Amino acid sequence: MRTLLLSLTLALALAASLAACSAKDEAAQQPVADEAAATAEAPAATDAEDEAAKRPASTHTIQEDIPDGPVGQVQLRDGTTLKIEALQKQGDDYWIYVYGKLNGRSSTVVSLTRFRDLMNWPSIVFKDPHTFTITNRQGKEWAFEDANLYLGDGEPGKYAFYVLDDRYNKVLTQVPKSDVANIAFGTK
Repeated sequence: MRTLLLSLTLALALAASLAACSAKDEAAQQPVADEAAATAEAPAATDAEDEAAKRPASTHTIQEDIPDGPVGQVQLRDGTTLKIEALQKQGDDYWIYVYGKLNGRSSTVVSLTRFRDLMNWPSIVFKDPHTFTITNRQGKEWAFEDANLYLGDGEPGKYAFYVLDDRYNKVLTQVPKSDVANIAFGTK
């Protein structure tokens, strides 16, 4: 009888715990569009509320160690090599953004927000613009098919990054994705 009572109590506690976790997960998955619509329907905010909304949610910022000098290189199919002097973030968020079928499985998204994580990818080899293999410093390979890789905030179908011109000024250049054979990060 005690064993049955103990089992029943544990089962009820587990059910309550799962219900609480489920409600928490559903609350976290609410789309952002619903929040924007609710904000649009709300009455106008006061000046104090506007100022509070403009301040960042967190005062803790991550300091990134971005080295001076080349951060990588792009090798084109014609044999030309371009030194990447600096990268341009996509918006304010991503250094690089990849999505597609990873290792022949379902769609996967990889978006790197930290520069040091990107430096752990010494090689991205392209079979074509939508089929490529990413190798990390530990030798692990990620084979993407039916995929897209975005580097820089350039035009669709192009990678954007900074190179040095003849006067040693950093200039933003855009290279067609179909011309790229290899991208290597962390090389000098």
